[in-house]
Amino acid sequence: MLVDAWGPGNGRASSGGETRVIRRGYGHRGHYVPLVTRALELWSELEVSANTPLLDRRGVLWMASQPGEFEQESMATFRAEGVRFEELSRGELEERYPSMSFEDIPWAMYEPDAGALFARRGCEVVWDAVREAGGQVLVSTARPALDSGGACRGVQLADGSTHLADITVFAAGPWMPELFPEALGSRLEVTRQDVFSFGPPPGAEEHLRLPVWAEHATELFGDGSFWYGIPDGLSRGFKLGEDTSGGPWDPTHGERLVDPERLERARAYLSHRFPALADAPLTDARVCQYTMRRDSELLVDRHPGLPRLWLLGGGSGHGYKLGPAIGEVAARAIHHDEALPGPLRGLQLRG
Repeated sequence: MLVDAWGPGNGRASSGGETRVIRRGYGHRGHYVPLVTRALELWSELEVSANTPLLDRRGVLWMASQPGEFEQESMATFRAEGVRFEELSRGELEERYPSMSFEDIPWAMYEPDAGALFARRGCEVVWDAVREAGGQVLVSTARPALDSGGACRGVQLADGSTHLADITVFAAGPWMPELFPEALGSRLEVTRQDVFSFGPPPGAEEHLRLPVWAEHATELFGDGSFWYGIPDGLSRGFKLGEDTSGGPWDPTHGERLVDPERLERARAYLSHRFPALADAPLTDARVCQYTMRRDSELLVDRHPGLPRLWLLGGGSGHGYKLGPAIGEVAARAIHHDEALPGPLRGLQLRG
């Protein structure tokens, strides 16, 4: 049985929205690279079985500011793992992407096999796949149902009904600290993020054909902020996001109005890196959320006090991209009582 509050791909979920970046570039967190490789394989298989496009492999361009530690560490892992990539000079960048400004970018790394996932669509495909396989799907909030001895025996839904289960898995994103305050309240942080989409003016449509891109814009703002973008994205425009915490967030009651100061920063970045979009109109804006462990790792582990209850989360957009591979790891751990592979033991609760 699959239970999802407000339905698959809803606007409040971490997996809501149209697109998410999928890439192997993770700097020093090289243990994610095999997971991304496996996730890409599984997303492609699901795409074929559902006969629905789920993945846009337009590549990911990482623009490096000096000294480019993140990109250097990523390339070292790529060489070790046999991942294809290109290292591009400023001259090569200017020739390949003439609509972008590279005056402060000495070089870049390009991942040709990466790109973007169609997030909301993917959630709907998984929902339908569970139903077509004979599983039950329900739209409801849920809490763990405990027996008189305090053991988890399933879930209690919003209407008061209880559904029994031998094993219960909660992957509730930003609601995990609220559901399990003693186990996760001090380990997971929920913060808001603002994401914007701009409409290229007539004559600047080539911006929608660019690769997905990302950079640590140290020189521009002097604060080490991290920016990323997904051109087009199901005809929603030129998506731009700042991967910097917007402060604590209540995913249930928080008003999803974007921060005007964040929009001003986004316009400043857009004007700097994509000059032809300096006056592009805002076509869409969203408030989403990150749910992160303090060590920035994902979470796959039993509840420390309820052995029949498993907790998955802590990854926000990363959790979605890696979802098929993380699900495979979790399924083996749950059904066969296997320990997590050595590089992934950091995904378990500690302390």
